Amino acid sequence: MIHVHRSSLLTVGLGFLVLSGCGGGSSPTSTVTPPPPGSFRTVLIGTDSPGATFELKPGQATYKNLDKPPEGTIDATVDWGGANDIQLFVTDNVCPGILDLKAGRCNIITRSDTAGGKPRRVTFATSTLAGKIWSFWIYNNGASIESGHMEAAITTTQPIPDVQATPPPPTSSDPRDSLAAGPIVRYTIKVRSIDNGNFKYRDPEQDAEGNWIVHPDEFVVFDSTQKNGGGELCKWVNPPTWTVEDPNFVFRIKGSSQPFLLRADVTKKGIVRVSASIDGIDSNVLVIDSRAR
Repeated sequence: MIHVHRSSLLTVGLGFLVLSGCGGGSSPTSTVTPPPPGSFRTVLIGTDSPGATFELKPGQATYKNLDKPPEGTIDATVDWGGANDIQLFVTDNVCPGILDLKAGRCNIITRSDTAGGKPRRVTFATSTLAGKIWSFWIYNNGASIESGHMEAAITTTQPIPDVQATPPPPTSSDPRDSLAAGPIVRYTIKVRSIDNGNFKYRDPEQDAEGNWIVHPDEFVVFDSTQKNGGGELCKWVNPPTWTVEDPNFVFRIKGSSQPFLLRADVTKKGIVRVSASIDGIDSNVLVIDSRAR
């Protein structure tokens, strides 16, 4: 269910199909580079692949996700052309934004943010953390616009199966059966994807004040993730309820069969606040600033 606050309350019902919130989009196609003896290094985000580049104004941040890599060691490198201080952080996929991250409210897996570091490199093992979603936050701590690129790869002891292979059929009609037990103790929403026309996606972009930037005529999707006290994706009782504070009709809400997603066309400039709740647990609040390109 979605509550849209205009001059009066409008409730828009969504069809409900029982699915879990996944968080953060799909993984890019993998390519294999020559590995060292006895191991296999698979590039998950290549420096010349779509989505690998970034451009950030001072104080802005973006993130790139790796979805459920297998057991192994992940390495990532961020490089850029200018003299600005670009910082790199790796978190789980429920970190809502760079302000929360800098304030210590996110689970930081590893980081590279000391002065003078270029390029930024991080490495971490997924030996006990396989099958999770990781967010790589790139933050411009400099004084001018900076552009660059990122590469991320995983080194494993066995070859990674073809990512294009047909997935096995589901073993249950209710995906909650495969999730950890509740109750939910943390519920987080994020900007999942931004389509700026004809399925041309760009990275989510957050400014120095914590606002997420969109533009008129874009299509934005918000995602949500529920975790139990152990930090595991967990079962829920009732589907989430989304609240959209949009007095100036900036968003045109689109229907969805997936209750953990909110989909909207951006129709004009203005400010929108988005939040959600599930099983009595409120999410963070996202401030969306629709501005001219």
